[in-house]
Amino acid sequence: MNTLEVVTLAAVATCVAAPLAGALALRFLGQRLDPRIASAAAIGLSFAAAVTVAVCWQWGGGRTLTYGSRLAGGDLVIIDGLTALLLPYVATVDMAIVLVAPRRALATTGVWRLLVGASASLAMMSTAHPWALVSLWAATSLSTWLSIRGTLGGRATARTYAVAMVAALVCMAAGTGMLVADPPWLAGSGTLGTAGGWLVAVAVMIRKGIVPFHSWYPALFCGGPLATALVTTMPQVATYTAVRLLVGHADGVAAELVVLSQAALVTAVYGAALAAVQRDARSLLGMLAMSQSAMVMAGLAGTLPTELCGALAIWISSGLSLTGIGLVVWSLESRAGRIRIDTLQGRFADAPMLAAFFLLFGLASLGFPGTLSFVADDLIISGSLDERLPSGLLVIAATVFAGIAVMRGWFHLFGGPVTVDAPQHAILPRERFALTTLVAILFVLGLWPGPFVHALENVAASLLLVRAPHPSVTLPAGNPP
Repeated sequence: MNTLEVVTLAAVATCVAAPLAGALALRFLGQRLDPRIASAAAIGLSFAAAVTVAVCWQWGGGRTLTYGSRLAGGDLVIIDGLTALLLPYVATVDMAIVLVAPRRALATTGVWRLLVGASASLAMMSTAHPWALVSLWAATSLSTWLSIRGTLGGRATARTYAVAMVAALVCMAAGTGMLVADPPWLAGSGTLGTAGGWLVAVAVMIRKGIVPFHSWYPALFCGGPLATALVTTMPQVATYTAVRLLVGHADGVAAELVVLSQAALVTAVYGAALAAVQRDARSLLGMLAMSQSAMVMAGLAGTLPTELCGALAIWISSGLSLTGIGLVVWSLESRAGRIRIDTLQGRFADAPMLAAFFLLFGLASLGFPGTLSFVADDLIISGSLDERLPSGLLVIAATVFAGIAVMRGWFHLFGGPVTVDAPQHAILPRERFALTTLVAILFVLGLWPGPFVHALENVAASLLLVRAPHPSVTLPAGNPP
């Protein structure tokens, strides 16, 4: 193991351990530590380590690094293009949430649970081992359930979430066991591996909120803490699982992945259409998140690198833009409570900077020229139209409905008559910093997409390779030979 590999492995360990260490510190020294400072320090260290992983991976020539036993068809730690892409992304989302969170949302118990969930998500993005994925599914689900259950009035939402996650975890565990026993990424796999693949696909559908298993998704945004909803949904752990376990079968694109893709396209259109008629800001955010999340899954069944590259780009662009919209909504709620959008609210005079950020993030989620989503939509639509015309048309329809929903939400939130003596709420410095950083990332990557798209092309091409060098060697999807 050379020096660069040692540094990379140490950075991955730091990235995962830093939020967990912060959570333990807040759990046992909560009275002596400021929750925001402690959590920001932990996430900041994690972000620095994640960037180090990405830089080391690039310096290493883009070669996949794996550590740990290959027992059960996977590596305990994997550092490839997907890991190098997702670790900084997840850390960025977590840092923005911690910075913007209102003071009353930073109760010690809630913060350490959030940090535990962040650590589990980062750990998941660093492994391809099937049983590690199952364990981390359970850890992230439990952290989210505890956060929802600890919220005032959140017990009904917690029950809904628990039913969905228990069903998903049972299917995931059973399906993973079958995949390990009869790996479909090897030629000659049989019925057991096929059945396992379908069970994993069902688990992914439930965890991602794909129709008809979508009822828990908007409920989480409406009945749970907004920070928990964002930390749970933006990393898209179910999508990551599908990439590691379902992409790269020996016989090409897995049939269950094709079905997942088709159901995801329907969900993308359905969620965007529902977003256009929601009556409160959280419901709007939840439906948009469900739609955009499904769009990522829709591109994973593509056989063209362009389509898969577009799915990965949407993964990042939609996550950052929806996090921005969610943080704007959260900032408004901290000033005025839960906000309805079935009537004109006239919030522009109250918070003009938040209005500007909402519009920018909304446009950045719709493929506005100059943003990362413009590049992402061009890639996935071009790939879809080249390969499957109906899929491309559904992607366009989902984008149109989402555009209507975003603009309706913006006009209803910030338009309308204003009370003469309405209070003025200036944007806070920490809010300005976090939101400006997210906007800057979206526009910089949109105006200068070359290096980012080149990295995505390498990731997409590697994921589409058939990996079966020898019948006695079981390599999971995501590991080059």
